[in-house]
Amino acid sequence: MAQNPVNRLGIKENLEFNKMDYKLSWSAKPNENYLIQEYLPKGENFESFNQMLTIHLFITDINAEGAVNQKVNELIARRKTDPICNYQVTKSPDGKEYLVDFLLSESKDSMLTVVEFNLYRYKQIEIPKRGKALFVYAYSKRGYGNDITAFFKALDNDRISYLKEMISTNIPNVTIENK
Repeated sequence: MAQNPVNRLGIKENLEFNKMDYKLSWSAKPNENYLIQEYLPKGENFESFNQMLTIHLFITDINAEGAVNQKVNELIARRKTDPICNYQVTKSPDGKEYLVDFLLSESKDSMLTVVEFNLYRYKQIEIPKRGKALFVYAYSKRGYGNDITAFFKALDNDRISYLKEMISTNIPNVTIENK
């Protein structure tokens, strides 16, 4: 991962989610119309993080519903090889935003090694001088090895609060930097 991430989205380099502070830790621009920024809590690293925020920005005319359908199709395909994979889609009352929360896992020798809860918020936004874009604000939380049972118990208690936090989070304003 990059030592010095580039803030191409003009978003604060420190974000807060669920009373935890996250710092911009990695960024990429896979192409002109796709930008990613990842944020980790202090002391965490990408190889074994417990929590992470990610912002995906797709400069395209795809609407939130189309992107959610694409994600659901990915998850349906994953279910064939991942017995933990499960998801739920929630649509905002005005139909302009969606939440997709889902579980993924990795195994080795028939033993779970990693489980991951993800919560993605999809919203179509307008970017000055660029047009429509799809903003995906993502929260990930992981459990590893012997901590997986405790992870599931905590998630059972905390999932609703994560959903409420994501719904109430203000989507940051994007100003694309030419970097």
